[in-house]
Amino acid sequence: PAIAGAPVAVPPAMIRYAIRRTLWGLVVLGVILTVTFVLFGPVLQGAKGTSAAQVLCGPRCTPEKVANTEAFLGLNDPWYTQMGSYVRRIVMGPSDDDIRKGCPQRDGVYEDCEEYVGRLGQSFILDKSVDKIVIQGITKTGSLALVAALIWMLISIPVGIMSALRRGSAFDRVTMVGVLWGQALPVYYFGLLALYFLAYLPNSDTMIDLIGVRFDLFPIGGYEEFQLANPWPWLHHLILPGATLALQFAALYVRMIRSNMLGVLSEDYIRTARAKGVAPRNVVVRHGLRNAMLPIVTMLGLDLGILVGGAVLTEFTFGIEGLGRWAVRGASTLDVPVTSGIVLVAAAAVVIANIAVDLAYAFIDPRVRLS
Repeated sequence: PAIAGAPVAVPPAMIRYAIRRTLWGLVVLGVILTVTFVLFGPVLQGAKGTSAAQVLCGPRCTPEKVANTEAFLGLNDPWYTQMGSYVRRIVMGPSDDDIRKGCPQRDGVYEDCEEYVGRLGQSFILDKSVDKIVIQGITKTGSLALVAALIWMLISIPVGIMSALRRGSAFDRVTMVGVLWGQALPVYYFGLLALYFLAYLPNSDTMIDLIGVRFDLFPIGGYEEFQLANPWPWLHHLILPGATLALQFAALYVRMIRSNMLGVLSEDYIRTARAKGVAPRNVVVRHGLRNAMLPIVTMLGLDLGILVGGAVLTEFTFGIEGLGRWAVRGASTLDVPVTSGIVLVAAAAVVIANIAVDLAYAFIDPRVRLS
């Protein structure tokens, strides 16, 4: 028997499985790193004729200045040399040459290098480290994804269970109509409606004309930094965009939970539990929901990984400077380091989410073979 307070031993098979999945994740990240370099390097500059030196130098640069900029960026080097420098900077950090080229110098000392040069490079347009842009953006996008996931899970789990338990009832039919409605209409449509009816209208002169008073229900947009002493302003700014983003996901999750619950509740072990007199609540929660939620764990991890890459439409609608908005801005201005850096971070988020889901699945379901 286990001794109270003793640490739980992790099976060796689980350790080997975790190591193997991590190594495969590193291989996938290496492939993504190579593809990112090729797309934003030789393909963009060669096949598409987009000159990074011209973008950095400006549209009015003379050919001589463009040539000097190309030499400054190392674009005259062979592609394998450029890729080696790219990978080395990401893995080991900026080199002395990167610091010399990108950091401001005063009295022979480089100052605030982390603000200008990073592992992901330096923005052409903002003259700022891409690392700083990504950190600022991923904080806001991650907060939005977290609030949205919490909202759609709080909605989808009870609704999906009730819809499965009352299959064919009026509640089930209304739920399915709402699910189809939520999946069919685009996110920005709900976002604009939510902004008008829940943010702008309650605090407008129109509300005074209607009921004689105005009130501040939700902010129009923007983002507030999280503060542990008072997290309400942070949450208040994220409830509306989070609910808008969660609506389509909730519709999908309701259908999945309903379908999984219907399948699980028809299993032999559920009928056996009912025949043995197990309370209906325990049958549904302990035996049914626990098994029906296993595929949802996979969906949730992957969806969170994708959302960390940027919820573009929601961020634009509510004025949140997240990764999605920065990616679109970088693409529209041909800011190659920003766009490639965000693509790389978004891909890494999906890979990490996949690994986390696989490990969580192996812990949750003992039937999974660690092979």
